[in-house]
Amino acid sequence: MAIVHVVMKSSSQAPPAAAHAQYIARDGQYEQRGGLELVESGNMPEFARDDPHSFWQAADDFERKNGRAYTELQIALPRELAPEQRNELARDAARELLGERFAYTLAVHTPLAKDNVEQPHMHLMFSERAIDERTRELSEEQFFKRSGAKKDPEWNARDKPMEVREKWVEMMNAAMERHGHEQRLDHRSWADQGRPDLAELVEPKLLAGSEAEARALHAHVDGLRQQRAELPAPHLSQDKVIEHWEQGAERQIAQVREREAQELSRLDKLIAAAKEFAHEVKDRTVAFAKDIKERAGSLFGKEPREEQAKASKEQEQARPPTPEMQARLDELLAGFHRRMDAQQSVEAKLADFGNRMDTKLQQEQAQALARQQQEQALKQGQDQTKAKEPEVEQEHSRGRGFGIGR
Repeated sequence: MAIVHVVMKSSSQAPPAAAHAQYIARDGQYEQRGGLELVESGNMPEFARDDPHSFWQAADDFERKNGRAYTELQIALPRELAPEQRNELARDAARELLGERFAYTLAVHTPLAKDNVEQPHMHLMFSERAIDERTRELSEEQFFKRSGAKKDPEWNARDKPMEVREKWVEMMNAAMERHGHEQRLDHRSWADQGRPDLAELVEPKLLAGSEAEARALHAHVDGLRQQRAELPAPHLSQDKVIEHWEQGAERQIAQVREREAQELSRLDKLIAAAKEFAHEVKDRTVAFAKDIKERAGSLFGKEPREEQAKASKEQEQARPPTPEMQARLDELLAGFHRRMDAQQSVEAKLADFGNRMDTKLQQEQAQALARQQQEQALKQGQDQTKAKEPEVEQEHSRGRGFGIGR
């Protein structure tokens, strides 16, 4: 889901311009980091037209002491857009925000987030020194002097970050609509949008600390993100919110049923294996008894069969089996009883598991039904309230533009 994330960084304590330009361009020592989808520069003066990196090196060399060599915008791009679509949006943002007045280097990165999905974002690194017909032809040193290209004070205005945020959201919504996506975003905070449920889940900054503190803080942030993911999206209407909850309940029920089917399938296989083993033990026992009977009968091979059977029976009744034979029979019989007990135990556990799964499924279905009834009651109450209130037309004014690059 697309999000609004716009950060403006401008500090004299920032990394050197040349090194940061190499970083966002994945050049030099940063070449192996990967995740680069787009890199290009624009509005460069004549001395850096063929080598944009030389502009940032000159900024480090000739910008006044403690002066800002560059300013950077870091902006999250919508996941929903295809690579060529988000690259087009990034280029449009550079043209709209900077026009033809400020030298810049643009890069789009696509690292993997924790959910193993691309997290596309853009780095727009630019100089606040305005370029015009006079300054475009200046040399490296002259360009960065006080008498050279002047810095535009507009970038130091207090409301500039919010102005950039508003303009970006306007452009992103237009791109989402142009490419057939329903979601629309709002530049305002969640609290200003009337979403206290989301406002309460603001993530703390991941500041440096001990290893244990860092792990605990990351776990806390992961929990907040999970809670936020379970809430309806900010752009959804009340009807869409109810539909969201219903779909969530249906997914949970489907997951429970799927787990139940998997467990029952696994237990069915265990029962089949236990029954097969019991039959095997039975067959072996019968075969062993038959073998003993045949060996005993072979001692009387010259007598008629009926007399052999009668004599064998009389001998078995009159004479107990040998110790070895009795021990073997006892061992087989004990093994058979153990396996029958194990089979009965498995069947009892299966029955108990089935009862517990049925009870759990009934409870979850009842909870989902109760939640659905509450939401329907809430919706009916809101519909009745809306029917009593007069309709009020609201006019929404668009955010003021930058007035640059147009």
